[in-house]
Amino acid sequence: MPFMKELHPQLEGYFAESGLKTPTAIQRKVIPEILDMKSVIVLGETGSGKTLSYALPLVSKMKEREEQKGANSVKGAPLILVVAPTRELASQIFQVFKGISHHAKLRIRDLTGGDTHAKMKSVAATSYEILVATPSRIKSAIQKKELSLSQLKYVVFDEADQLFDMGFKKDLDFVSEYFDLNQTGLAFITATLPQEIEEYLIEKFSEAKFTKIASDVSHAPQSRIETYNVRVAPAEKDMVVRMFLEKQAQGRGIIFTNQKNQAEDLFKYLSEKMPKLKMKLLHGDLEKKEREAAIRSFVEKKSQVLVATDVAARGIDIQDLVWVLNYGLPKTAIYYLHRCGRVARGGRKGIVYNLVASHDSKMIAQVNDAIKNQKHLNLDIIPEEKMKKQGEPKKDKGQTAKKAAPAPRRGASRNSGGKQEVPAAPKRNRGIRRR
Repeated sequence: MPFMKELHPQLEGYFAESGLKTPTAIQRKVIPEILDMKSVIVLGETGSGKTLSYALPLVSKMKEREEQKGANSVKGAPLILVVAPTRELASQIFQVFKGISHHAKLRIRDLTGGDTHAKMKSVAATSYEILVATPSRIKSAIQKKELSLSQLKYVVFDEADQLFDMGFKKDLDFVSEYFDLNQTGLAFITATLPQEIEEYLIEKFSEAKFTKIASDVSHAPQSRIETYNVRVAPAEKDMVVRMFLEKQAQGRGIIFTNQKNQAEDLFKYLSEKMPKLKMKLLHGDLEKKEREAAIRSFVEKKSQVLVATDVAARGIDIQDLVWVLNYGLPKTAIYYLHRCGRVARGGRKGIVYNLVASHDSKMIAQVNDAIKNQKHLNLDIIPEEKMKKQGEPKKDKGQTAKKAAPAPRRGASRNSGGKQEVPAAPKRNRGIRRR
């Protein structure tokens, strides 16, 4: 039985290769809409299959068009444009399209910051059906006449909430002036959609008649993410992370820092103290090849821990990720949700650990507001006043898991119930410099 009978039969090889047998709830709703080239706002939980929900019907539709009208022959003018906020997410989406197009025999290109001149020349001088790109690079390519949007039939904005943050809004305002909304379908794909962004989309693209689609599980109670909070002093964080990795951590995980220098300092510290740990570093100042190598190593399970800034908090899909540790609470509450969304993907369980310092009170309030408003992750409210004594992990109310026991003494790794807990925070060590 085909994955979905509405899709082009030439995709059956991809379904067999990928082991796809049954579409997810979000795919059942979105695929028919995009096959009809209708405009949609897709709100689905992390790991619900949103990428394939638009990639499969778009490839199918372009294959059908090719059979009727022939291959696209206009150089530098794609028929489909997929816009992603980061190079990492763009690269991942590109690989998904490449896997499908290997069977459908369509031409796919990507366009991100750091691309070579030769690659840019190729994008401008050849014809292809689908382009995956970042906003600023699209704007630059249009200005340099390397790219034309005159032939577009459909545009996908993936991670729409981040794309329409202030940092991307001007670029997208510019880009949207170069395609005809009367002949172009639009899809906005996101895990969270604040009201002000939804209102902006409807106002900015008033010509489009959007169908809003949410996954079936978005309103259902879930019990998949456990949250542990450890109160620490800033100077103790590095040592607590090391003890966590030595005594507590099981499986693969990501340690999120708020700043690049924090990521580098922590990576250096752990490399010195735990030389056998398979670990990679990821932040925005690394060269493109270094970033791609770090992600590839982690995705291919050659490394166990990724020390990263929020460049890894969105879109990167690692199915077997067990835990996330927030070295510091993020400066923007929405990133807390996206960091936590790296675990519990595809119905799996996950654990989030937060190192909470005394100066985090204001950020905790903002994070808690975000938790109350989200429907896609089962996260606990972070306690503001009722934190247990320093070093003792607190298992928040409302979880289905057993209540966390007091943290073990230094050197211990398990409690009497056999369940590992976060190691106790060490006493203030004057030898550790403040950050």
